[in-house]
Amino acid sequence: MKLFFRRLRNHYYQRHLRRKDLPEVIRNYLQAFHGFNFSKPITETEFVVLDIETTGLNARGGDRIVSISAVRLKEGRIDLSDAFHEIINPDRDIPSASAVIHEILPRMVDGKPTIEKVLPDFIRYIGISVLVAHHEWLDMSFLNREMARLYGIPIQNIVLDTAVLDQALLAKKTPASVIAMMKIDSTLEAVAERYQVAVEGLHSSFWDALATAQIFQQMIKEVQGLGILSLKDFLKLAHTPPGLGVFKPDHFSA
Repeated sequence: MKLFFRRLRNHYYQRHLRRKDLPEVIRNYLQAFHGFNFSKPITETEFVVLDIETTGLNARGGDRIVSISAVRLKEGRIDLSDAFHEIINPDRDIPSASAVIHEILPRMVDGKPTIEKVLPDFIRYIGISVLVAHHEWLDMSFLNREMARLYGIPIQNIVLDTAVLDQALLAKKTPASVIAMMKIDSTLEAVAERYQVAVEGLHSSFWDALATAQIFQQMIKEVQGLGILSLKDFLKLAHTPPGLGVFKPDHFSA
């Protein structure tokens, strides 16, 4: 079965790499994943922690990204000198209900680059790093929709979800009978409180990315305390598999 999926993935890569319309940045991005080492130590793994803000929660219904932020973790340390932050013109209105939450007003996106300009820069920034987000399904649904629209492929990186990882770690240190009775609050604020991380500027993509990175730092220490030292074993604990690129064409349609 592993051989089948390896061959399928190789076929997928080669098919896309033969496309003449594929931008060089995306071609280089795909090629960089060849021979990715899943057995490397966690301490040698580079992570990029990201967060986005949007016009709403419905990627398929036409909502768009209005900001992307990310910070890099190297050897367990957050490198703020190498952060990514962009306000994006969504090419549509920003509903008042959303603007109240993330405080990005329509006038603030005037003259800002669109996702067509920002996404290649973001792909260069993340490279083949392991991505981390809180409730990653929302961030990735928007990012993959734009990737599919512009390039015909989803993001290929492994994605870790700190909400899922939080639950996995709680299960490790809490008796099953107690866990069964618990109602776990997985909001960013609740998880941050469990890890004693202050959340500044809630619903700002940069501050949420930074808070998630600080939470993830603590999680890495917990994971290593459990004797989990390699990326491969870390991924067994809790992760979202990387996209293989096999999806229905209408999956990302508005």
